[in-house]
Amino acid sequence: MSLKAAQNAKPEGNEGLKLISLLKGLLASYIITIPAFMIFALILTNLDFPQKLLTPAVVVITVISVLTAGAVSTRGVRSRGWLNGGIVGFIYMLVLYLFSSILCKNFTIDRYVITMSIIGVLAGAIGGIMSINSPKGRKFKYIGS
Repeated sequence: MSLKAAQNAKPEGNEGLKLISLLKGLLASYIITIPAFMIFALILTNLDFPQKLLTPAVVVITVISVLTAGAVSTRGVRSRGWLNGGIVGFIYMLVLYLFSSILCKNFTIDRYVITMSIIGVLAGAIGGIMSINSPKGRKFKYIGS
């Protein structure tokens, strides 16, 4: 093997989608989501929280959770962080939709569901991109670049 080929060689197992990484990302997101929504529920119950701030608060909690999921899911991956993060964001939103639909017995897909799904996919993709481009993520770049 030539020196040039050795420098451009990729370690096996660091490329593409990794199921265990996706699951770790989902777990991290729900570790943030569940306590955050529980605290938010306590605030709603005990304080006079303005109704107009309800949706923005839910979006902020969701974005923080999915950004984290995207970042966690791309650890150890050198490329396609946006794809890993976007998939985790989609799965996160799908699970959240199914769970809330079962509890509310309402499987309607409306503008709010579509908007939140897009936000989830984009936040996950951004989290994945940030993780790939973070200083810790750089250790997985090509040798010599």
